[in-house]
Amino acid sequence: MTVKIRNWLRFLIVFFVFTIVFVLVMDKIALPAYVRLGKEFSLIDVRGRSLQEAAKILNMVGLAVEISDSLENSDLPPETVIDQQPLPGTAVKRGRVVRLVITRGESFFPMPNFVGKVLKAANLEIERYHFYVDSISYVFSSDKPRGVIAGQSIRPGLMVSANETISLIVSKGPPPRRLQVPDLFGLNLDEAKNIIRNEGFKMGAIRYIPNDDLVAYTVIGQDPELGELFDNPVPINLEVTIEAHPKE
Repeated sequence: MTVKIRNWLRFLIVFFVFTIVFVLVMDKIALPAYVRLGKEFSLIDVRGRSLQEAAKILNMVGLAVEISDSLENSDLPPETVIDQQPLPGTAVKRGRVVRLVITRGESFFPMPNFVGKVLKAANLEIERYHFYVDSISYVFSSDKPRGVIAGQSIRPGLMVSANETISLIVSKGPPPRRLQVPDLFGLNLDEAKNIIRNEGFKMGAIRYIPNDDLVAYTVIGQDPELGELFDNPVPINLEVTIEAHPKE
């Protein structure tokens, strides 16, 4: 390696080291000292102003601006300052960074489909989307188990925004089975008793009516009548034949 090349390398190394030292001194000593020696003044309130206007005002007095967050807000125009740190009135010096929170435009997304989900899971998803549940109604459903969402007021896929209000319909399970009074006319008493019990009814009173035209113990009347519907088991009363003139 020639002397000339070695001198160039030595120069580059010295220049590189000097640059690093200079930057560190300015960043750690000179600039902080300059800021400390600067005159303090009360920070102006830029909340409610547009970002462009707020940045211009703060830059004019020697303050730097940084966006710390942006929040959805449909009541204010986008890029409106809604918060600042430090707060207005705080004593600051030139070079201080002021962090701003601004608004952003309202975002839209497809309405999720909650039908078929259990209510607890649907509520967690609703909270994540920042929806509000206006009402919950409960209905019997043949195809949705108890506690599962059976309907919603806003069609899935419709474009909506946060803070939307939605109503839910929750299944109470299949409708209860209603008991229908069977046809017992003409049956033997023992057959009628078996059918009454198998259909979920109770055996009621038996009234015996003499009659030689029909076989004894034939059902010729019932109360309630055929086809009546009941939510709960009820007794069925019967009229049954007996021999009018028993054979000796």
